[in-house]
Amino acid sequence: MFAVDAVLIAVAWIGAYYLRFFGLGLEAPLGVPPLRLYLWSGAVLTPTALLVLRSLRLYRSARTGRLGFELLSVVQGMVVVAAIAGVGSFFARGELSRVVIAIFFALATFALCSVRVAARLVLRAMRRAGHNLRHVLVVGTGEPARLLLKKIRRHPDFGFRVHGLVAADAAEVGRVLFDVPVLGAVTDLPRLVEEHGAETIYLALERREWEAEADALFLLADSTAAVRLVPDLSQAFRLNATVEDFDGMPVVLVTESPEQGWNAVVKRGFDLVASGLGLLLISPVLGILALLVKLDSPGPVFYAQERVGMNGRRFLMFKFRSMRVDAETKGPGWTVKDDPRRTALGGTLRRLSLDELPQLWNVFCGDMSLVGPRPEQPRFVEEFRGAIPRYMLRHHVKAGMTGWAQVNGLRGDTPLEDRIRYDLYYVQHWSIWFDVRILFLTVARVFKDASAY
Repeated sequence: MFAVDAVLIAVAWIGAYYLRFFGLGLEAPLGVPPLRLYLWSGAVLTPTALLVLRSLRLYRSARTGRLGFELLSVVQGMVVVAAIAGVGSFFARGELSRVVIAIFFALATFALCSVRVAARLVLRAMRRAGHNLRHVLVVGTGEPARLLLKKIRRHPDFGFRVHGLVAADAAEVGRVLFDVPVLGAVTDLPRLVEEHGAETIYLALERREWEAEADALFLLADSTAAVRLVPDLSQAFRLNATVEDFDGMPVVLVTESPEQGWNAVVKRGFDLVASGLGLLLISPVLGILALLVKLDSPGPVFYAQERVGMNGRRFLMFKFRSMRVDAETKGPGWTVKDDPRRTALGGTLRRLSLDELPQLWNVFCGDMSLVGPRPEQPRFVEEFRGAIPRYMLRHHVKAGMTGWAQVNGLRGDTPLEDRIRYDLYYVQHWSIWFDVRILFLTVARVFKDASAY
């Protein structure tokens, strides 16, 4: 792949030169530069691009890697390469055409991505036909081993042929578990590797079997087989679990916010643009509602209350006041149906969710997002975190004006356990398209939500 990429990058660079000056009929007011200039610059740019792509770990076995992640790395790498070419053009006093650089970026990115898609399709077809296989032994007979085998069977195009299981307990030898025979115990590993020609060994033992894991690692220390360790997370709640390199030490991230890196940029950009446009477009409506609230009952127009957001940070959430000013003299509490504390206008505001509109300012300032779990008051957070398992995991993302629980009818005085279940589903399955879907459902259901009171 390294050699193929070198050819594609060089061809894309020269191809961009010919397209710019000969193929697309574009004007060249400064004249057509000599080809040798682009040949020399291409001789520098090609190895530079390969180094950039190599730094993104694109030239290693991607048998179990996701194609989408690989293509994203290609795009990111080519953005860097195009930027380097642009800087080079600047220091060369503009001798390299910016249009050539743009065409090169498009051509090279398309070519590099296409060849990877084609390679994946060919290799996967070969593996389904029984070629290009890796012979595997799985050490373990518990839940981690079962989950690993399930994933291997789900992806026959990965090309793994599992010969059998290796048990921590010798008493299990000879059994058939998960439709796979138990070939031996951990002490038999060196012999089993030789007999079956195993190229990859997966250590998928339970945490209580740590001594067997240590024995297996010792016995495989001088083996030619690749050893891969599968951590036992079967008893843990996983949230965007992944592995990171911490200065050469692999660290398993068991619970991690999905709003990291590019995800954070995309979500914040979407929130910023949408809330800014929303505030601008509905400013007349906000002005009218503010006037109606002021005329309806004595007291301030806005109601500000401290809430708990992402990572437990506290902020002031704004709403149009829909309750009497003395509504919380006996302390804050849940709003109930036909709540006597509401003002005459408050019932309508809450039923149509118009009281929530000032939270667009919270979104614009970054305290909230358009979509996310609804924030709670600090006193309720402390109460719920001690009574409801995994409650605080919902704070791995920004609080939202609307959420997956709300569009499914779980607002106000509804079962908290159900709301938490929907919130955690949202956090686990977040994507920008999921946010867009929830926003559309919010608009569609706002006028018929029986729990809005």
